Amino acid sequence: MEKIIKNTVLLFLLILAFASCTKNKELLFNEANLVYVEYQDSTDYTFATRPAAVVMDSIVVSYRIIGSVSAKDRQIKLVPTAATTAKAGYHYKVGPAVIKANEFSSKVPIYVYRRPGLKDSSLVVVLQVAENEDFKPGFPKRLNYKFTLTDVLKKPSNWETTWVSYFGSYSEVKFKFLITATGKTDWNSSPLPQDSRYLSQKARNALLEYNQTYGPLIDENGQQVFFP
Repeated sequence: MEKIIKNTVLLFLLILAFASCTKNKELLFNEANLVYVEYQDSTDYTFATRPAAVVMDSIVVSYRIIGSVSAKDRQIKLVPTAATTAKAGYHYKVGPAVIKANEFSSKVPIYVYRRPGLKDSSLVVVLQVAENEDFKPGFPKRLNYKFTLTDVLKKPSNWETTWVSYFGSYSEVKFKFLITATGKTDWNSSPLPQDSRYLSQKARNALLEYNQTYGPLIDENGQQVFFP
């Protein structure tokens, strides 16, 4: 008798678990389609690391959906928040913000323009996911993408965590030399270790050649530029 009771209770629990799983699946497939910023949600952009001839560039932002794919393209609605100080259509322009048919994610270009006022100022753009007929906002903490825009040479935001072990303490003269020696323009991202080592060796070779030709390179603090 005890065995029958145990088997009955076990069967009841299995039925409950199956019903709960089925309900969760129904909720998953019936929930509204949501969209959010997939990866990095901010960056600092400066034209100062680009050649003078570059007057337009782009920042690419990844967005991802929660829900089902669609047989048609769907639009992501992005609106600037009150924190935005740059002028849309003049300092920046949002490119096609579309989740393509049968896709779960999209890379949205934001075009930025080199304007005279950026030589002595830094502007802010905060783009927020807003609701439209295709999507509702997704995770509350992943709805905004923020970037600063300037034409002033700025210390990369990740210098102390990514670059200091390869190039030592920051100085503007050192940074300008690195840009020229390596050709790298985006220093706010974190490359693979082998890429960092390649940049480090390339910079060391360039500095050795410079010192042999012109003598020690001195930075704005009166210190000789060197790499550890």
